[in-house]
Amino acid sequence: MLHTYSFLSKKCYYCDFCAYMNVENRVEPYIKNLIKEIKLYQERLNIEIDTIHIGGGTPSYVDAKYIEEIVNEIKKFKIEKIKEFTIECNPNSISKEKLAIYKDIGINRISLGVQSFDDEVLKEIGRNHTADIALKDIDMIRDAGFDNLSFDLMLNLPRQTYKSVKNELAMVKKISPEHISWYSLILEEGSRFYALDKKGKLGLMEDDLEVVIFSYLVDSLDKLGLKRYEISNFAKASKESIHNKKYWNIDDYIAFGLGASGFLSNKRYTNTRNFVKYDKAIREARYPIVFEEFIDKDEREKEYIIFKLRESEGINLREFKEKFACDFLVKYQDVIEKFKDQDFYKLDDNFYFTKKGMSLSNEFYIEII
Repeated sequence: MLHTYSFLSKKCYYCDFCAYMNVENRVEPYIKNLIKEIKLYQERLNIEIDTIHIGGGTPSYVDAKYIEEIVNEIKKFKIEKIKEFTIECNPNSISKEKLAIYKDIGINRISLGVQSFDDEVLKEIGRNHTADIALKDIDMIRDAGFDNLSFDLMLNLPRQTYKSVKNELAMVKKISPEHISWYSLILEEGSRFYALDKKGKLGLMEDDLEVVIFSYLVDSLDKLGLKRYEISNFAKASKESIHNKKYWNIDDYIAFGLGASGFLSNKRYTNTRNFVKYDKAIREARYPIVFEEFIDKDEREKEYIIFKLRESEGINLREFKEKFACDFLVKYQDVIEKFKDQDFYKLDDNFYFTKKGMSLSNEFYIEII
């Protein structure tokens, strides 16, 4: 994974990411440092990369020449078996010229941060685009030859209603994307929305209504050929995100850039979010890591269970035994029995949640942890 720093023109009200607004003077020196960081890994690791994800905010905000420079450096790894190469974009930040360069350097998947097709909702959450801009950008992406389009939508936003969600679905039907991530709003500490909610001024949906609407979304997307393969992700046949599955499988991935988090050799690490500290580390030819922890077997096992049960296919019992040298059904028999007659899970070669289990998964996770 490649995590580029979050440069943007406006920060959304729900966001607590490592992000700075309108700091164009920092873009070029940051990109130079990012390339140096990539080189540090190249000097010390001999690895093969099969997915690349350029994200971490709005990489499409910066000039495409910088993305090209980064990718040229990434290509010095072994990348002959690349299966998926994604860049995250926001409406209002792409152009025909940028898309042409993305295509030329090998990017084959666009992930667009739409969030909503309702202009009132977009204004309420601090987005700097309209539904019309998003639709024009989607047409531009298609015209540029990208046949693997994903976009994000959000549920439980201020001013959002059942009716507006149905309108979102109508737009999805019209656009027919290959993939959708449809997330419920999470109130992140440090965000504007978090502060407003603490004061009782946000006015979100009741939890029960949100559950009903999301259930309706799952069924409606299924009818459009967008099958739920993870708790918040839906895809057409063979268009699931290969890269995201690495997280859910607890596979290794490298992350570069400010605030980036990676996982290598059972060690999780996070880079500094501070420009000055990042620059100092790179000038001293050392990794800009500020936090790392070793994930032991027991913790990996629990993380694996939680991540895999977020996926519709759940836990493959044979693979679990090969990975952790124990029988899932035996080790967690007491927890499984507790939910046996509640239409919570199904069992064949895999152990996986039903639709009800997906909605109430935290109850199961608490017992596991």
